[in-house]
Amino acid sequence: MNHFFYSFLIFCFVSLASLGQSSKAKKLYEKGEKAVSERQFADAKEFLNKSIKSDPSFGDSYYLLAYLNILERNYQKSRELYAELMKCCADNSKYMLAHLSLAEYEWSQGNYDLAEKYASSFLKFNPSKRQYSQISTANKIIASCKYARANIGNKLPFNPVSLGSIVNQREQQYFPAITANGTVLYFTSRDRNTDENIFQTTLVDGEWATPEEVRELNTKFNEGTCSISADGSIMIFTSCESTKDRQGYGSCDLFLSKKIGEHWTKPENLGPNVNSRNWESQPSLSADGRTLYFVSDRKGGIGKKDIWVSSLGSNGEWQPAQNLGENINSYDDDLSPYIHSNGTTLYFSSEGQVGYGGLDLFKVEYVNGEWSEPKNLGFPINDHADQVSLIVSSDGSKGYFSKEFSMHGNDRTSEIVSFDVPKDIQPSALSSYLEGVVYDAITKKPLKSEIELKKLESDITESKVFSDEETGKYLIVLNQKEEYALYVSRPGYLFQSLTFDMHNIGVEGKTLDIFLQRVEHGTNITLNNIFFDSNKFDLENKSNVELQRIVEFMENNPTLKVEISGHTDNIGTDKYNVDLSQKRAEAVVNYLIDKGIPKGNLVAKGYGKSKPIASNDTELGRQKNRRIEFEIL
Repeated sequence: MNHFFYSFLIFCFVSLASLGQSSKAKKLYEKGEKAVSERQFADAKEFLNKSIKSDPSFGDSYYLLAYLNILERNYQKSRELYAELMKCCADNSKYMLAHLSLAEYEWSQGNYDLAEKYASSFLKFNPSKRQYSQISTANKIIASCKYARANIGNKLPFNPVSLGSIVNQREQQYFPAITANGTVLYFTSRDRNTDENIFQTTLVDGEWATPEEVRELNTKFNEGTCSISADGSIMIFTSCESTKDRQGYGSCDLFLSKKIGEHWTKPENLGPNVNSRNWESQPSLSADGRTLYFVSDRKGGIGKKDIWVSSLGSNGEWQPAQNLGENINSYDDDLSPYIHSNGTTLYFSSEGQVGYGGLDLFKVEYVNGEWSEPKNLGFPINDHADQVSLIVSSDGSKGYFSKEFSMHGNDRTSEIVSFDVPKDIQPSALSSYLEGVVYDAITKKPLKSEIELKKLESDITESKVFSDEETGKYLIVLNQKEEYALYVSRPGYLFQSLTFDMHNIGVEGKTLDIFLQRVEHGTNITLNNIFFDSNKFDLENKSNVELQRIVEFMENNPTLKVEISGHTDNIGTDKYNVDLSQKRAEAVVNYLIDKGIPKGNLVAKGYGKSKPIASNDTELGRQKNRRIEFEIL
């Protein structure tokens, strides 16, 4: 971003009357000014160059000539003209904005000493309070230059590697999005003379395959800047042309599509709680697709472009978007949010936070209901150029972003690269995932089912997803240092209860197919999230998640009669084990009765060690044998 133009353009529209300078230079300047008004730019440049040659101290000609070079995107020449102006007129307050323009330019080039020098000299002119934004810019440049010099020596290991020419086939590839298992990558791509489209590539035997257009979502207009849920079944993307089939509220809107089998559904506008008459783009979906972060320049924000968030309500509607607040959003642009699969680490790009120049990448953590202070990702991940669109793999090891390169003159190209994420900037909580297929236990037909992940200690639903209605495939994210109950359910079937303690488990993904049994006589499951202290029959508090699930199931099936059975390992006497298992089964039944389940629908039975499901020769086997079962009578 060439911010130094802005200060110049402000100057260009104020009076440039010359005082006491040569008549010839002034007349040549006036001819150049007239040629500009008539859009005869070549003639204007010739007059202005002659004016400067006639009188090198005639500052107005430098300014107008610099403006013409900016129109031609010759920024280097504009910078040279500013520098020449400094030689003749650095002490003239009339040209004070030239100091700030040079400060912005040098900052954008990473020349921190020069940038700070020019920003400081601008402030020495004591600009008026009406020039608040320029004063703020100068102070930001000075603070950032000091920060950059102090931290640039703390170099992080950083070696970005291109995903290769197969993925990066076109002139520009940007804003990647990847599934939690790291096997499917979506991105936006275009050539100079084509519109933006969404592409998909798949990892096959460690290599990315040839990208394919997501044709069901792409049109002859621009589509792109997409985000996907962890399992790749939900996509939110940006569309900037309102048509009869895809109507929008503003200049760019966010749309949602779901993948069923191998096909994407017709995109739906997210509605007025997310989209406005202004610009919305750069979405980032949470792992379960129920929380959306995005960027908008709508009214009511803090800066130019801000990061907003909306959640999916219980009614299936997106709730009114909320601004993420001053801790994250600055008075400048804040862009490209990426919520990690753990749901608590947010990466984003900011122009307003102190950094190395332009847009820098930052990280914040959501702790105790608040976002932490933004942490600059450091050098050389951040440098004087713009850094945007970073995403990080679920295990925290890989980062992906779009890297820009110069082509011809001021034309740019970009490609998607990956790098090993230094530990210092990895998410505080890393994620693993569980994936597989949900089947009918008898017919082996794939099933659509609800998969709900709950934290055992707090009974908070962390994630809720659905398996694919055609293929039965599912994927759900599990975060480290959490203990979970996982429930797989479908009307007409007995729910499956699984337990995962992620405190001492790595981040490698797991595959588990799940078989649901129909609600009929003899069907039984193990209740894996019922907990007792050793040799005791008092229910632990973290059992409440499972117990409430049983209550809901019984309420939805009020005519069912069930047996709650207790089982032990082979340690201890037969009598002791039968007695302990009976009391544990009764503890569960008594809880259900207290919650309103009819006593006549429940039977408690203790079997002791008589029905093992694993060998009692190992601790793991004995642990499996210590269980509570639920059977339909």
